Amino acid sequence: MGFEDRDYYREQLRKRASRPRDGEPRQQTVASGRRGSAGTLRYLLMPLAALAGLWYGADALLAKQVAARHPLPEIVLPATADGEVGGTGAVRIKADSQGHFRGTLLINNVPMPFMIDTGATKTSIPEKYARAAGLPVGGAVQAETAGGRVTDYQTRIASLKLGNLELRDLDAHINRYLDEVLVGMNTLKYFRIEQKGDSLVLAAGAS
Repeated sequence: MGFEDRDYYREQLRKRASRPRDGEPRQQTVASGRRGSAGTLRYLLMPLAALAGLWYGADALLAKQVAARHPLPEIVLPATADGEVGGTGAVRIKADSQGHFRGTLLINNVPMPFMIDTGATKTSIPEKYARAAGLPVGGAVQAETAGGRVTDYQTRIASLKLGNLELRDLDAHINRYLDEVLVGMNTLKYFRIEQKGDSLVLAAGAS
């Protein structure tokens, strides 16, 4: 064997030693694929988890926003000796800058903004708040509003709390166009109502 032949075989042995053994590229490809699948799954699950958190936190956020914008009605102190309207079963609602009596009530323990509407026959609840309170959706009914005739849906309220006053098993309507509960006469008929200046006092017991 000459020097040239020896150098040739030495070069071939060096190339073989540096070449990856059979099976290694396939193992790396499989491992890389597994890492890629796990990464893709993680990125798919992260948005789903975020959406679930938003869904379940929506009711709590809605309640906090309502409570911040609309204070609860003031509880009237017991009646004085001169016979002022009040007592332990009464609330006072202050008029806003437009002369409307607004505040926050609880329907099935969910806070909702409300406005007293003596021109409404039925108490009407915005669809988004009815959904948050878990109210049942009954048959469709036609209702007259200031904006014309609309389609409402019948429902039944297990508990309506206004200050320290509570009504149970109350008929109402669900309205998709409202932003606040309109407290109508089918609710107000259970209270004694007296207006004093910029305040409206609702006391337990029909007037």
